[in-house]
Amino acid sequence: MTFGDFVRLSRAYVWVLIGCTILGALLMIAKTTREPVLYSATSSGLVRVGEATTAGEEQGNAQLAEDKATLYAFLVSTMPVAEQVVEDLGLDVPPEAIAGRFSASVDATVNALTVSAIGSTPEEARDLANAVVDAVVVVAQEIETGEANPKEAPLTRIVPLQPAQLPGAPFTPDYRNAAMKGAIGGLGLAYAVLIGRRLIDRRIRSAKHVEEATGAAVLGIIPQEESLGRAHRGVRGDLGRAAESFRQLRTNLRFVDVDNEPRRIVVTSALAGEGKSTVAANVARLVAQAGTPVLLVDADLRRPTLATTFEIDGAVGLTQALAGDVDVRDVIVDSGMANLSLLAAGRIPPNPSELLGSLRMKQFIDDLSHDYLVILDAPPLLPVTDAGLLSAFCDGALLVQAAGKTQIEQSQQCRRILDQVGSRLLGVVLNKAPVKGAAAIAYGGGYGSYGGYGGYKAEQASREAYSTAGKGRRRKPLKVGRS
Repeated sequence: MTFGDFVRLSRAYVWVLIGCTILGALLMIAKTTREPVLYSATSSGLVRVGEATTAGEEQGNAQLAEDKATLYAFLVSTMPVAEQVVEDLGLDVPPEAIAGRFSASVDATVNALTVSAIGSTPEEARDLANAVVDAVVVVAQEIETGEANPKEAPLTRIVPLQPAQLPGAPFTPDYRNAAMKGAIGGLGLAYAVLIGRRLIDRRIRSAKHVEEATGAAVLGIIPQEESLGRAHRGVRGDLGRAAESFRQLRTNLRFVDVDNEPRRIVVTSALAGEGKSTVAANVARLVAQAGTPVLLVDADLRRPTLATTFEIDGAVGLTQALAGDVDVRDVIVDSGMANLSLLAAGRIPPNPSELLGSLRMKQFIDDLSHDYLVILDAPPLLPVTDAGLLSAFCDGALLVQAAGKTQIEQSQQCRRILDQVGSRLLGVVLNKAPVKGAAAIAYGGGYGSYGGYGGYKAEQASREAYSTAGKGRRRKPLKVGRS
C-alpha cells in the first residue's frame, strides 16, 4: 500500500476513523472513572556527610554523600522504612499497605534525594512524603550500626530542601490522559483493521490486479452508473459518466489487432451479475454508431436478456434457428438504431451447451461475420461451459470483471479455461468501478469529470434513434418450418 493509497483510505473511511477515535476515548474515560482518587506529594532534601574543614575532606564527603543518596533511594520503598513511617505518624494501617506508595530519585550532581508519596487525601500524601525523608535516615543508620537506637548522632543527614506541600488536585484518575490514550488506541485499531482487510482482500480492485491475474490488458474501466442497472442497461443513450468510458472501450477494441480485426467476439464474465450483458449491449450500440454493421447475438440460452434490454419480441430466435425451424437471417431483428441488428435467444432449450457448441452454430457465426461484426453475449465462464465452447470458434473473448466482486482466483481460472479451449483473450473490461468511497482507492475517483460528456451530440442522436427501438422488425417474413 502506497502513501497515496493510505491517504485515500483515510478520506474514504474518515467517519469510521472519527467514530472509532471518539469511541476509544469514551471507553477509556469510562474505565478511568472506576480508578480510585489518589494524590501525590513530593519532598526533597540534600544528603550531607559530616562537617568538612579542608577541600580534601569536602571532596571525600561529597563522594560518600553520593553513595548514601543512592542507598537512601533504594531504601525508600522497603518494608523497614514503611514500618518507621507508620510508627512516626501513628497510622493504624499495616506497613505493607503503604510500602508500595513511596518512590525516590537521586540527582547525583548535587546529591539531592527526591521522595514521592501517594495518598488517598492531600494531607495523607503530604505527611507520608515528609515522614519518609526522616524515616529513611533512621533505617539507614540502624543498618550501618546494627543498633535500633544508636546513641551517637548520625554522620549522614538529609537537609530539607523543599518539604511536601498539599497537592492541589489528584493525579489519578487523569481523564485527559485517558481520553488521549483511548483516542490513539481507537484510531490505531481502526487503521489496523482497515489496512488488514485491504491487504488480505482477494477481490479485483484495480487494473493491476486484472493484468496480473489474466496476463491481458484492461481495455476499459466502466464506473458505476445508476442507468446501467436498469432494465434497458443504458442502451437508450443515458450512460451518464460511463459514456466516455464505453467510447474508450470501443476505441481500444478496434486497436486490439489492427491487421486482423476481430469479427466474432464473445463477451463473457466469471460469474453472473458482473455486467457482461450491459457491456455487450452498449459496446454493440456504440460500434454501430461509429458506422460498423453490428449483430448482437443473445447467446445466453439460460438467462437471456437481450429481448428485455431492447424491448423486442424474443419468442423466436437463435434456438429455433439452431434447431432448423427457421432460417437464421429470418430471425434477425432491426433494433431501430443505425447499423445495429439483434438476434434474440428464442425459446430456452434443455441442452444449451450442445446447441452452442454445435457445428451449425459455428457455421451461423462464420456466415454472419461476413456481413456484420458479430458480438455474442455469452453465459459466465465458471458455472457453465457455453462461453468456452463459443470462444473456441470465434476470434476472441472479451472478459468482464466486476470491481470489488470478482475474486483474483476466479479471474485466473477464466484465463485457464480460455487457454484450454484455444481461445484468445482480447482484453478485460473492469466494470462497476466505484467512483468514490473506500473501494475507489484503486481508481482515484477520477470519473467525476466524465459527467460533462453526457451532452455529446452522439448520445443525443442515440436517444433519438432509440425512440424507434422496441418496434424492431424482421428483415424477411418469418417462415417457421423444419428445413
